[in-house]
Amino acid sequence: MEEILYYLLIATGISLIWLLLTGYRPKGEPTWLRLLVIGLIAGLSGVVFFLLSRNLQLVVTLSLGLLLLSVLLWLAFPDWNSRGHVFLAAFGATQILFLIRIISAIIFERMSTLATLVSITLFIAEFFVVILTLYFAYEVIDVMCRVHWRRLFLPHTESNDFWPKVSIHVPAHSEPPEMVIKTLTALRRLDYPTFEVVMVDDNTDEDELWRPIINYCHQSGIKVFHLKNYPGFKSGALNFALKQTAPDAEIIAVVDSDYVVEPNFLRETVPYFRSPRVAFVQTPQSFRNSENNLFARYSALAQRFFFEISMRSRNERNAIIFCGTMGLIRKRVLERIGGWDEWCITEDAETSLRILQKGYQSVYINQAYGHGLLPTTFEDSKKQRFRWAFGGMQIMRRFWRQLIPRPNVGKKMRLDSRQQFGYLMGLSSWLNDLLFLFFTGFLLLTAAAYIGGWQLPVRQLAEWILLVPLLTITTGVLRVAWALRQSTGCSWRDGLGAFSAMLSMSLTVARACASALWNDEGTFLRTPKFSVQSDLTRALQAATWETILGIVLLAVIPLVLNVDNGQEGYLLAFLLAWHALVYLSALRSALIETLPGKSVTLSDSPESVPS
Repeated sequence: MEEILYYLLIATGISLIWLLLTGYRPKGEPTWLRLLVIGLIAGLSGVVFFLLSRNLQLVVTLSLGLLLLSVLLWLAFPDWNSRGHVFLAAFGATQILFLIRIISAIIFERMSTLATLVSITLFIAEFFVVILTLYFAYEVIDVMCRVHWRRLFLPHTESNDFWPKVSIHVPAHSEPPEMVIKTLTALRRLDYPTFEVVMVDDNTDEDELWRPIINYCHQSGIKVFHLKNYPGFKSGALNFALKQTAPDAEIIAVVDSDYVVEPNFLRETVPYFRSPRVAFVQTPQSFRNSENNLFARYSALAQRFFFEISMRSRNERNAIIFCGTMGLIRKRVLERIGGWDEWCITEDAETSLRILQKGYQSVYINQAYGHGLLPTTFEDSKKQRFRWAFGGMQIMRRFWRQLIPRPNVGKKMRLDSRQQFGYLMGLSSWLNDLLFLFFTGFLLLTAAAYIGGWQLPVRQLAEWILLVPLLTITTGVLRVAWALRQSTGCSWRDGLGAFSAMLSMSLTVARACASALWNDEGTFLRTPKFSVQSDLTRALQAATWETILGIVLLAVIPLVLNVDNGQEGYLLAFLLAWHALVYLSALRSALIETLPGKSVTLSDSPESVPS
């Protein structure tokens, strides 16, 4: 079995190189070319493996097997190009065989009862990691290797006579008044025949923050409300705004108070509501302070990965989420489901799930129509990510049974299996960092046993066990950077920097998931929009625990390498280094936050908005 695994490792490496070099091809391929590409990858993998094994019969068998598996994926996903088929075939087979080999080790190795129980527990964690790993690879391939889109929604620029009234809801809490006024000024200049703006200041205590906004709204004819001691956080404010909406409004647009919206926002999105099945339309989030410094640039790219990859992939399955801003919802549908749920701190994603369960359609237009503000510090970014992860786990706890395909589920939720898959995997992806933290602890125990020369009560450490994670890490890093480079035009350096920004949130997400699994009630952690001067001491404090964990992992590496045990020691050292890199990326984010950069004021926007 190890020989098959080594062949698949080689095939994955070769197919990954081919994918990175030629994978992004939006045009289709003739059948003969697809077969030729798949055959060449399988054959080249066989040649390399033959040089190592000298077993011609096995080489031919495995090459034909990879060819067959790639063709089966071709039949299952005809909208992809051959690069996607052959890579996912090799990568997926590697991951599945990895699990099979672990199961066989547990069954056939002579282990104590304790070792068997520990090995099974470890396997369960490895199983979920493999599932998530395959899903992450699938999403990238589903977008970057797609040659035919079945649900592609472009900005509506054709002639149109469908102009339902839109009510734009702008919630705010303790925000800089000049920022909010800039948002409201841009909304007044929307190029759309009939709309209203409902401004809700939610529980702001400081008079100097809310009174200028109220005065501006009164002067501009904007509906405005200042709430005191009102429950429900943002969802409560949005429910209040829904009650104040004009009776003849048909569409609700939600715009965060920091977003400067372009004039064509409604004109190019609302026409999709002509179809009565469309319940909500979402557009990407974008940021006007993304060039403040490297931290802001990488953070913006990290968030853009979600909109360029995850949302576009999920849109093909009608399984996107409503993202809380720069989106529109049909008013009667929102009222039908009872408005925004106030128990969930990510009310936007939860609402979209309840809408889709009613059998409606969603639309994702991959065109940014507004530019908001990123969190200005690493500490505030961690608060934002904690809220997102905690809210995701709240939704998972509430809906996971309904998202697992079963015959009786359709009676309660009108989601098809593709939608269930999209939501189940999208929510489960938050657990990846909690599992990573679990494996960090196990890796440190393994290193201690390796150094001390004693055996953990678990299956034997082997080279193949370490090689597969090494390959998984390498392909994951390169896939994300490549996908960002192709979809946004950023450099490889920026793509890798964005990936590092994602990693820097690992411990924060793990903490949020662990908290949500034990406690279903979350606190709405508002993302501050006031400009905060970067301070090295405060930034380093925000990365304290990640830094400590990273240093501990690094300190173990020379001790492992001091043990003369061949390749296993080097592979174990690599995994320790990788885990250290993940946690120390938080320190990196904290440090680059403090670097000098372009100064962007709260009222700045990519395009000037007339005052």
